[in-house]
Amino acid sequence: MEMSELGSFNRILIIKPSSLGDIVHCFPLVDQIRKTFPEASIDWVANTEFLPLVRRYPGVRRGIAFPRSRWGKASFFPSFARFLQDLRQESYDAVLDAQGLLRSALIARGSRGAIRIGFSDAREGAVGLYSETVSLKEASGIMHAVRKNLRLLEPLGISPEYSLQKLTYSTQDQENLQNILLRASADFQGDFFVLHPGAKRPIKRWPSLYFSDLLNDIHRYYPGIRPVLVGGAEDKALLEEVGGRTRSNPVLLPGSVPIDLLPLLFEKALFYVGNDSGPLHLAVMAGIPTVSFYGSSMPERTGPFDDGKGDHIVLGDKVACSPCGDFRKACEHQSCLVGVTPEAAFFEIRALIKRLRDFPRGKEGLRSA
Repeated sequence: MEMSELGSFNRILIIKPSSLGDIVHCFPLVDQIRKTFPEASIDWVANTEFLPLVRRYPGVRRGIAFPRSRWGKASFFPSFARFLQDLRQESYDAVLDAQGLLRSALIARGSRGAIRIGFSDAREGAVGLYSETVSLKEASGIMHAVRKNLRLLEPLGISPEYSLQKLTYSTQDQENLQNILLRASADFQGDFFVLHPGAKRPIKRWPSLYFSDLLNDIHRYYPGIRPVLVGGAEDKALLEEVGGRTRSNPVLLPGSVPIDLLPLLFEKALFYVGNDSGPLHLAVMAGIPTVSFYGSSMPERTGPFDDGKGDHIVLGDKVACSPCGDFRKACEHQSCLVGVTPEAAFFEIRALIKRLRDFPRGKEGLRSA
């Protein structure tokens, strides 16, 4: 592609329908496109449940809902027809497929895109539907997903630099979140941390009993820091199980906080504790310290990423079979996670709290707990 063509990329479509963490790992694409082409209009195809978050990201003009939840059902076809109608409202100068599957490549092909860019290692035959491919063969070592996604910009002549913005919230958003917290706990106030004990795949879950023991340890040493347990509506029983074993008086928020308000909740917290799951990356985006548990996946590839700016602790027992892959759903022993004891996690959290006291993020800093 000639440098003289660079001025033509004014309408760009990003295709990244899922998952939550993967979408967060693609947000830096928006920043770099706008940095090179300030007047560019950027649209984004995402699964319906992730659209509220995508639409909040600065620089995204329009979110287009892909009806993934209806895939395989009779209702999918009329929904897909409406999706195509929405997709084709705009003619795009470039389409970036960051998903790399046949389904996403077909969306790229179905759009009115002059150039369709994807990775040369895209799966399910998707690569045959691109007009431009990005090869990663020359890359040495393990490349984080964020760095990989930024490489999609190279055919457009955009430097793959990293930046990530916080979401912006209105006074009404602040009030909505406060009302959610007060409905869950009428006396909610003061310092708190967020704990997310769930994960879509069981293989990624640190034992629930460990989470309870960790809550007890934190409460014993820091009774003034209250735990807030978050998860989807499907995690209600898990949150009750984890919280019910402790004396820490946790606030339980199963499915209570809309996905686009989670970063607002997180940025008010002292720190975040959770599994290898999407909310972890929202906490990173919110700019707070995190403690996470990785076993089946490689944190070097999909772990917390902010280019070294934050305080992020990743725990996992490096047994011989770890990592076993990003697509396994179950494991008979989960040695890589069971081997990380609550005591080991609490040791890291105590050190983290000390750093927060010594170098407070906010004006008030960490209150005495």
